[in-house]
Amino acid sequence: MSFKSLSLILAIIIGVYVYYKYGQEPPAQLVSDFHITTDKDGNNLEFGFANPVRYLEHFPENNSDVLQVKLRAIGFSDFTENFSLMDQFIAATESQEKLLEDVRYEGDVPGGPFIVVRFAKPMKYRVTESNGLKGLIISYNRN
Repeated sequence: MSFKSLSLILAIIIGVYVYYKYGQEPPAQLVSDFHITTDKDGNNLEFGFANPVRYLEHFPENNSDVLQVKLRAIGFSDFTENFSLMDQFIAATESQEKLLEDVRYEGDVPGGPFIVVRFAKPMKYRVTESNGLKGLIISYNRN
């Protein structure tokens, strides 16, 4: 390969990187959708994300009144804001018999970002990815 060919390939790679890094407007926040659903097994918190997200872990593992879900956003954007998803997406009457006290996205805490769910009392829960890397479901019901 000649020097011109290598230079052209390098220029194309740099151009693509710059376009994806700086050429697109990043989403304002990571969580783009959030709602509560009910099925035969209990209640579900369903999250939609603006960027692909990898679910890493949650703790405590089983039952608790506070659940922390650790995420990793995949992409160039920096989602460091903190906000209440209950205030932003859910009307007070939709909080499913007052089983939920708050659901927050915490982007600027050490070890984060996290989704933090505060239940009114200890609950059994299960966390699963959905919709490729752009969704998360937290299924919960009473102990």
